[in-house]
Order: sequence, then C-alpha cells, then structure tokens
Amino acid sequence: MSKSPLSLVSRCRPSPPSPPRRAPMSTANVPKASESRILAALAGMSLTDTVVETSEPRPVHPFFRPTTTPAAKPRATAPPLKSATSLPAPAKKSSLTRVSPPKAPAAPTAAELAAAELPVYDYKTINPAPQMRFTRNEADANKWVAELDQKGPLSVDFEWVVVYRKGGVRPISLVQVADARSILVIQLRTSNSSMARFPLELQRLLENPTVLKSGANILADAKKLFKDYGVMMAGLVELGALARRADPASTDAKVWGNGKRIVALAKLVERYLHKRLRKDNDVRVSNWEDPALQRNEAQLEYAANDAYCGLQVYNQLIALAKANDITLDPISTATRVHHASLVPPPLASEASSHETLPPVPSMLLTPAMESAGVAPQHLRAYRHWALGHRDMDTMCVELAIRPEAGALARGTVVTYVVSAIKHWPSLAYDLGKLRVLIQTDLKSWERHFEWVANVAPEDFK
Repeated sequence: MSKSPLSLVSRCRPSPPSPPRRAPMSTANVPKASESRILAALAGMSLTDTVVETSEPRPVHPFFRPTTTPAAKPRATAPPLKSATSLPAPAKKSSLTRVSPPKAPAAPTAAELAAAELPVYDYKTINPAPQMRFTRNEADANKWVAELDQKGPLSVDFEWVVVYRKGGVRPISLVQVADARSILVIQLRTSNSSMARFPLELQRLLENPTVLKSGANILADAKKLFKDYGVMMAGLVELGALARRADPASTDAKVWGNGKRIVALAKLVERYLHKRLRKDNDVRVSNWEDPALQRNEAQLEYAANDAYCGLQVYNQLIALAKANDITLDPISTATRVHHASLVPPPLASEASSHETLPPVPSMLLTPAMESAGVAPQHLRAYRHWALGHRDMDTMCVELAIRPEAGALARGTVVTYVVSAIKHWPSLAYDLGKLRVLIQTDLKSWERHFEWVANVAPEDFK
C-alpha cells in the first residue's frame, strides 16, 4: 500500500519544533501512480490550504529564515498620517523642468521709449539720396572705387558670416564704402565662388593715410580685414572717440557710459541724426555669402544704411565742433593697421608680360633642399618670382608644365613660392614683396597668414 502524501512531506521536509497544525488537505489533487512520490506530495499541497496557528507565536526555525534579512531586527513603524490641512510633499523636479521661472523682461527706460519713437533711419529718404551700387565683379569694383571722392571723408563698414561654434567666424565677405553721393556694396566671396583677388583700387584707397575713413569700432574691423586679406588700412577715425572731442556733453556718463572708447553706431545715429538705426538680428547675422544677395532687399538696405549713416554722423560731429569753437584734426589722431616688415619696397615693380622679359637665372636644387622639402616646382616658381621678377599672370603661363592644359592657378603659384621659402628659409626674399604676391589670390592670404606672422613675430605683437 502506498503511503499518504502527508507522510511523505513529513519525511522529506524538516519541520520546526512544535509545527503549526494544518487543516485537512483537499483530496482534489491525489497523485497518480506514475508520478514521483515527492512530486505527488508537493502537488498535493494547495496554496489555498489554511493554516491554523496557536494563539502563542513560536520562533521560526533558522532553516526558514531569509539569508539577507537580520533575524531580530524590528520593523519600523510608519509615521502618523498628516492632517488634511497639511501641505503635500513637494514633487521631485524633473531634469527637463526649469529650475527657476524666467525673469520678466525689464521695463523699458525713458531713453529706450524715446528712441522707439524716433523715425527709422533710411538712406533713401535723404535728399538728394545717394546711389547704391552692388557688385561681386572685380573690374566693376575697381571702376566704381575710382569714382569715389578720393579726398574724403569716407565711411567704411564690413559684414561677414558668423557661425555659432568655436572658430566659426568666416572671413569678411562684404565691404561697404560710402561718400556723399554713392554707396558701394562689394561682395568679395560667396558660398560657391569668390573674386580672383582683393580689388586693387579698393586696397589702395583703404591703405591711403590721407583719405579719412570713419566708422564705429573701425580699428577692430581693420584688424580683421588684415588677418583675412592682408590689407593694412590707414586714416581710420573712430566715431566714438571723435564724438568725445567734438561734443561738449560727451563727458556725461549717462550718455556715454563709464568712459568707454567704443560707442555703438546705433547710439551715435540716435543722438546726432535723431533717427533709429535698425539692428535686427535676423538680418545682422544672416548669410552675407549668399550667391543671391543682390536680390535680398533687406540685407542690402541694412548694409547701405550702416555705411552711409557713419558718414553723416562724422559730418555732424565736425559741424558740432565748429559750432562750439573746438579745434579738431582728425588726420593727426587717425589710427591704422601697420606692420613695417610687410611694406614692399617703394620702387618695387614686376615685369609686365607685354615687355621683353630677360631669361630667368638658373639655380641648383641641392640634395639638402630636397631633404628639407623643397620640390623642383617650388624652386622654379621662386626663381621666376625673386630672380626673374615676373608678375603673377606671366608666372601662371611660364610655370605651366603642359601649356595645352592652360595656365596655372594663382593660388598654386603662390603656394609654390611660399613652400620654397618655408622649407629653405635662407633663400633671399623681401617679405613686403611676398605679401603683394600672396594678395594676388583672394584666398591665399587666409591660407598663409599664420606662417607670415611667424616669420616676423616682433612685428605682430
């Protein structure tokens, strides 16, 4: 006869002393003969069986105690519930929520309210209105610059693309020059093309110290122009500095701040032209390298207004100084960007392709030069430039190994000459003359500026 399930449990499962009495088990789960006795006994145990305990609790055998829970640690009691009038506990703040509410915008000051009531500055409302001309053609730029008032004063401004990442500032793409009759807007480069070189007539005008060029923060703009294209501007008149000398009220800190030298152009226009110069961010930091810029009326008006209002502010300050018997000499106080080592010799001239050119002197490429990195094409380009005194266009033709393939690019010739000098510094050359060569290609100065600055570090302090 087989044993009952209860007797199997008592043999296979150790029980604690004085185990609790169990109610009779259900007979619904009677094991089959083919099943294991132990499995049958376990199957016979129902989770619905009730356990009848004695009124006096007994200690649990160590075999049944969980290994991770201390045996004698009492359970903590819950704190009493708060009354209905208690505030609920603050919810945990999500990392996506704002830590503090945004500050309300400050109320506009009386000066800001007054400025908002001023009419918007627009060069087209001036009588007679100046002519605005736009170009990205080098020949047109040189022609129109030559038609400007070469005696001055002029107003100059620049625009460039700003990319919001480290080192994201792009080279100057737009140059605006204004005299009393016209405003020139010259786009040097676009996102897919650029001029062959910086317009030569524009460079000569900007570097002429006898022609005054006014602007707000103009010296900083001139330093960027030099870094981007090697142009050393001269005759620079900072409008904020001029206002401090020409305007008797310029010492008022409420008007000019705590003696800052740079005064925003919009503030100068507000005070001396009684107009409000628009400085919308969506235009100010827009794409100035847009190939279709000539069709963007908002950008062109912004660029033209910035250039022409600077000239008007300059004229107002000169008139104000005269009315107050203040003697001004803008030329003597004008600033410039100047690096003596980059000034070419006064009589430096390149042989024209229309002249009969003398043969280029030969020069041996030594093994030491080759090991230093000087290639045959580098030394050949150096000989044509430094010893043969060829101009850029002539060198592009003469240095072409396969004439049927066309002349070399200007940037290629510049790189050849610079590479020869860079790898073999004992080669004779004039740094100012080399600057003129590099400037014959618009992008070459940007490419070689760091090396030029390292050649004459004492001149770039």
